[in-house]
Amino acid sequence: MKPINKSLLFTYIILAIAVLEGLVVFYDIVHPFKDRFELASLEYDVPSRDTTVQPFLFETHSAQNTEKVLNEIVQQISYAFLPKVAAIANYQKLNSENEITEPESLPTNDEAKESDDDWLTEPTTEKQMPQPSLPAQEEKAQTSDATQNNDKKAFLAIVIDDMGVDVRSTDAIIALKKPITASFLTYGSANKDFALKAQQAGMEVMLHVPMMPHVPASLAPNTLSPQMNKEKVQTLFNEMLARYDGVNLHGVNNHMGSAFTENAQSMGYVMEILRDKRLYFLDSKTTGKSVCKRVAADYEVPYIARDVFLDNENDYDYIIGQLRQAEKIALKYGQAVAIGHPHSQTIRALQDWLLTVEQKGITLVHVSDLVYHKL
Repeated sequence: MKPINKSLLFTYIILAIAVLEGLVVFYDIVHPFKDRFELASLEYDVPSRDTTVQPFLFETHSAQNTEKVLNEIVQQISYAFLPKVAAIANYQKLNSENEITEPESLPTNDEAKESDDDWLTEPTTEKQMPQPSLPAQEEKAQTSDATQNNDKKAFLAIVIDDMGVDVRSTDAIIALKKPITASFLTYGSANKDFALKAQQAGMEVMLHVPMMPHVPASLAPNTLSPQMNKEKVQTLFNEMLARYDGVNLHGVNNHMGSAFTENAQSMGYVMEILRDKRLYFLDSKTTGKSVCKRVAADYEVPYIARDVFLDNENDYDYIIGQLRQAEKIALKYGQAVAIGHPHSQTIRALQDWLLTVEQKGITLVHVSDLVYHKL
């Protein structure tokens, strides 16, 4: 018989001990004994003595540096944010006094269509800006004091954009037979005939000029762009106006145009023609950075701006609410301009609203009545 290797024997012994220890631990876990886990207790009286607690970090020499940093942070917050908070609070206070609210989201016309509006085929329009900014309202407050004191008369101009493309919706607006301002697009085979028909129904006619937006959108066949030179802009604009030869156009307003109406040079090309043809400009205010007012003044072109968009949502209750908002602005400042589109719910809302508007002390007028102060 061969002798067992000593190293191998030692290994077996170690393994056996490990197995036994493992079994013992396992047994203790499965069958614990409380007395094995009790801690010994010990009581010891410690004599009292005076102690001195070391100062906290902020009480030492680093406190000055820490305080300096904190003061700088407080100053930055005060200078950067507190004025903005105060401005927002003041804005909300004025809105509360005027009882005017702004929509949180403003979808495009295509996004606003409902299932019952599938018979409309309006072109895509740019996202509209919210309701009038505070500076515009404050400006009205300064310029309309005389109007407010004159028996508190209130005048409201309703403008319907995108007219002339869809036959059914255009006819429905014309059938209202009220002093509405109809803004006709620069394309569409029957636009001129519709414009003449609108005039006969007592409406004022203006041109809804496609201008380049910042956001991607379905553009009109011809859209004025800031990338065009003066000759191209003016040639294209004159062609748009020529489509309405024989129609008594009073002015124009922008269709989309957030990029174009922010460009002073490009707007100058348009204002030059408006001045020569004695047409006014209605700023649809699709951007808060519009330079149209300043450029119009440079070219002595009559100018007016939109106060309310009626139908960023093609919803009857929403549109009625926007019409009431336009009423409040007109009653407070003496006049207001509201812009809508020939949507199904806009037509329905106008049909109902027009029955009672005069009972509220508001006179419906054309845009030119406000522009040229004919009232």
